[in-house]
Amino acid sequence: MRLKLGIRLAATIFMTLSAAGFAQAQEVNYDALEQVFGEPVTTSATGLPQTASQAPAEMQIITADEIRRSGAANIPDILESVAGVDVRHYGALDSEVSIRGFSQAANPRLLVLINGRQVYLDDYGYVAWQALPVQLLQIRQIEIVKGPASALFGFNAASGVINIITYDPLTDKTNAASATIGTDGTLAGSLVSTINDPGKGGVTISLGGLKTNEYSTAHATAFDTTYSQPHSGNFNLDGRWKPTSRTEMTLELTRSTSTSTEELPPYFDSTAGYRENSIKLGFAADTEFGVATVQGYTNQSSTSLVSYADGTSVLAEQIDDIEANDLIKIADAHAIRVALEYRDNRAFGVDYQGASGYQDYAASVMWNWQINPQFALTTAVRLDHLSLSRNDPLSSLDRYSLADYQNKSISAPSFNAGLVYQPDDADTIRWLLGRAVQAPSLVDFGQDIQRDGVATRILYAGNPDLQAAATTNYEVDYDRVLPYLQSTLRTAAYLNQTRDILTSGTTAESSYRNGVVSAYAQNIGAGQVAGGEIGLQGANMSGLRWNMSYALAAVQDSTSSGPPQTPLQFDDTTPVSMIDFGLGYSWGKFEADMQGKWQSRYSDYRFEIGQTGAVYTPVTIKNFVTISARLGYQLTPRLTLALSGQQLQAGQTIETAGLEPQRRILFSATYGF
Repeated sequence: MRLKLGIRLAATIFMTLSAAGFAQAQEVNYDALEQVFGEPVTTSATGLPQTASQAPAEMQIITADEIRRSGAANIPDILESVAGVDVRHYGALDSEVSIRGFSQAANPRLLVLINGRQVYLDDYGYVAWQALPVQLLQIRQIEIVKGPASALFGFNAASGVINIITYDPLTDKTNAASATIGTDGTLAGSLVSTINDPGKGGVTISLGGLKTNEYSTAHATAFDTTYSQPHSGNFNLDGRWKPTSRTEMTLELTRSTSTSTEELPPYFDSTAGYRENSIKLGFAADTEFGVATVQGYTNQSSTSLVSYADGTSVLAEQIDDIEANDLIKIADAHAIRVALEYRDNRAFGVDYQGASGYQDYAASVMWNWQINPQFALTTAVRLDHLSLSRNDPLSSLDRYSLADYQNKSISAPSFNAGLVYQPDDADTIRWLLGRAVQAPSLVDFGQDIQRDGVATRILYAGNPDLQAAATTNYEVDYDRVLPYLQSTLRTAAYLNQTRDILTSGTTAESSYRNGVVSAYAQNIGAGQVAGGEIGLQGANMSGLRWNMSYALAAVQDSTSSGPPQTPLQFDDTTPVSMIDFGLGYSWGKFEADMQGKWQSRYSDYRFEIGQTGAVYTPVTIKNFVTISARLGYQLTPRLTLALSGQQLQAGQTIETAGLEPQRRILFSATYGF
């Protein structure tokens, strides 16, 4: 009964505070909702307040306390402890994150959001984690959604979603500073400060930076462009204002820079420099026709890539996005959300012979039906219509012309359905069905790189005839609260099928004709993942906490190309088994935590120039363990000192075919004011 009453009370609070706005917007008083539920709350999937187990998706929430106790210096390291999430470190600042298989460098299948703004780069379709403009001190929670979720979360959520939610300056005062010093020349600092009139308006400003030494070279490839001291810095301004009790306005400004060693999508070792800016404006109003919201944002990025294999290239990109939706509550049983989105995506640079882009028009509808106190059904559909645009002529070697890009478009539907059954306060069963599409990246569509050799000319090119990749997921989950163990058991079993898998020209199989070696972006076939997760997490009143999970991901693919011509052999590039484990204890002013991960073998790839040309050489990554730990001491009510370490199990660990992550020890001081 406590849970059912909590749901009804939270829904009432939610509507009266106009908290049922845009799915990832921040008109939500999370503190009030968490007091009702007694655990972290999400509104991301439906716009309604739910615990992770109640959401119509397989979701895990990492709280601010868990972020602090992890001792991690970045978001990918935090995600390492999540079952079904594969994190790979290619450099001191470069990481790659995949969910439930199809792991690869520069994973294009993951949607990452910060307060509702998409932050992945559409040029190659990946996330530059080192350039995210957010400080760990300002993050309220990180939501990890596993499985396709485009109809619920938006564009390109093919394998899952990482939703980063920061503290709200309307309701939260976040004032803290931290400084870190560590081995390998590591220096870092961050500052977060809020000025607000609670409930009326507020501004949070955050800034931070990091400098360290790069990992040492793992193999004999030519890392002559490796940047020896990677660094990053970013700034974020988040402002909220309530002109009236029923309206709210938002403004966010961000800027970030970084330079580091990075593994490019074609598995080239490179030095990557990012310069990124964004501005976001939003408005929400609680009206007689529902809670209506509008938000628009612009992302601008400039990327400089230097590779021993591919020389130097500079890419510029701009994304303009505007979204509008209305969430309507009908009686106590129904909530309907309708939404429209327009997205204009353009990239510029020599890799495109000028400029290439597309416009995406999308419409979606979500319906949440509380059938009775035990059953809740959520269904959502979304339709994306993507139109290509190109103004500059292509290379003379390209088989396509400017006319081939005219009137080219893709229309692709997505859907999500989730039936949640809670027979009592201890048990939850979820039946999930979802389909999401992965749009071709701007490189997939419009790349046009020509290399002239002595006897041979080389062309890497886009393909305007590509289809969007589509992923369909069938899943059943079971969660049970175990009071006698003071733990929660979470299980999931799924079958995930993908068709029309995409590859860019730089990783596609090439052909030779009339003295020209050409490789075009392609749809190369299909694949599936059969797997599941089981995990136990708990804590007791004495301060002891624990977690352990096992994830299985058995990938089978049927593609038209593979090694050594391309690195696309997904059934060998994903570890079949991963085990996460952790133990922590709090005693007075002390905190001690340890997290570990074991994963089975897999194959990574290394790009090399052989006697017959470019080849992708498989590198077997044997099963390995990684361990991190943190010791924290609250010296004063405001000052906390901490000693943390990553990769503690060995001086260096072979995780990929790139650089070898190495043990690092960090000392930090955090002061709240």
